[in-house]
Amino acid sequence: MLKNYQLPQKYLIFLISILLILGIFFRFANISQKLFNGDECITTVRIAGFRHQEVNNLIPRNQVISPEDIKKFQFVKDSEKNLINTVEVTAEMAPQHTPLYFILARVWVQIFGDSVIAIRTLSALISLLCFPAIYWLCLELFKSPTVGWVAVALMTVSPIHIIQAQNSRPYSLWILTILLSSIFFLRAIRQNKKSSWFLYGISLSLSLYTFLFSWFVFIAHTIYIFAIESFRRTKTLINYLITSLLVAISFIPWLLIVIANFNTANQMTSWTGKPASFLRLVQAWLKNLCDIFIFWHSEFQNKLLISESIFTWVVGICLLTLLLYAFYLLYKQTPKTVWLFVFTLTGACSLALVSADLLLEGRRSALSRYLFPSVLGIQLAFAYLLGNKITCLSLNSTVRKIWQIITVIIISAGVLSNTFSSQTESWNGLNDFIIQSSGIINQAENPLVISDGDIIFGIMPLNFRLDSHVRLYLISDSTEKAIPNNYSDVFLWNSSKELRSQLEKQFELKPVFQDYKREGTIWENSSPATLWKL
Repeated sequence: MLKNYQLPQKYLIFLISILLILGIFFRFANISQKLFNGDECITTVRIAGFRHQEVNNLIPRNQVISPEDIKKFQFVKDSEKNLINTVEVTAEMAPQHTPLYFILARVWVQIFGDSVIAIRTLSALISLLCFPAIYWLCLELFKSPTVGWVAVALMTVSPIHIIQAQNSRPYSLWILTILLSSIFFLRAIRQNKKSSWFLYGISLSLSLYTFLFSWFVFIAHTIYIFAIESFRRTKTLINYLITSLLVAISFIPWLLIVIANFNTANQMTSWTGKPASFLRLVQAWLKNLCDIFIFWHSEFQNKLLISESIFTWVVGICLLTLLLYAFYLLYKQTPKTVWLFVFTLTGACSLALVSADLLLEGRRSALSRYLFPSVLGIQLAFAYLLGNKITCLSLNSTVRKIWQIITVIIISAGVLSNTFSSQTESWNGLNDFIIQSSGIINQAENPLVISDGDIIFGIMPLNFRLDSHVRLYLISDSTEKAIPNNYSDVFLWNSSKELRSQLEKQFELKPVFQDYKREGTIWENSSPATLWKL
């Protein structure tokens, strides 16, 4: 299939070895320093076996408490709950999240502890397993070690993979299961043995129980095999249909849970249906493409005067041009069995979410973490393009050198953005609201934090960063309260308008720090959050 190609040269192997070292380093560098966000707080509460309402009811209100009084609901060692409670809570609180990752995380923290480092290390280690997995997938698909090594190189320094590797969420595991199910799918088609189809069925079932959007991978595989077999009732197609039926049956228990708790799932994901303009959606799609290769950081603006919006449009259009050319090259130079796999893997998930946003309104397709089947398809296309161009002997040496320079630029861009991100507490280096607010509060001699916000999303991310001398006063409602006055500094955090209005009758409220608006993006805040001081 790939003619006139050299085997990877020594310098290429050496460079990839360096990139592997960098990829490992970036996945573990300052792993405990990045902001522990609301989604990660949900993870810790869930694996500890607590329900959302249970946490709200058990944490004392209208009295002074310490940060430790809240943290105990996030630690397995302080919980009397068990693994069954973790599954039950996942089913009731967020049925749209299938339970495999949370089961693994529960077992992991029981063995290695429930510190931030421990729980994030699970995702980082899983992310490392994706390196051999994508190499194996390239061997199955392209029959080319060169393309496989280029794919590994792209993944090692891909910002979007590194972000998820340092995030205690299911997405690194989802990436791994997508790769494994795709490997065993192609292998089963090639060998057409019962053992191969069995491995495919197991890997796809695990993927479905890792993240619900694995159904899009299932759909991509179905479209692919029907097209390859030309809708003929071949033995391969029959084996696939039998395997698919068994996989679907294996998912019925969780499907019934999703149906029974559909209103909860719909409520938990309703924010993704918030309307966005078409221009903002296009910009978000380009940003998702950029994040695969280079992540915008505030240093780009500080040193190069390039805003996030301009960066997204310029770099995104350049990468989109390369992607379209990569798809064209795949279509022209590879058999249908190759290009159709990449096309279906890339298109099934992204087209479904884009269509939903355009027809029903929303911003589902703006969330890169929902699009990892497409991300992997794009990386496969780029791996083929770059692997083809940098080693093809039939190309003019000057043209080949140009493509080698392009490859170096793409990989260096990832290294650069990861280097910047690894040194800052937020991924983009901006003054994150929680990071800055916690710093201001911790500097006070004897501070008190007042809030009536949601415990898990509103309080816990801040609470994780508060020093032990800080005290909190969580208000149950906005009626007039006697605020403790024996504190050097009293701050108002994540408060409702009603509470602010009530406190303004008793105190003068001064803004201490305000969140950035993210102007010019789909996530622009019309009313950014503010830390107030009484």
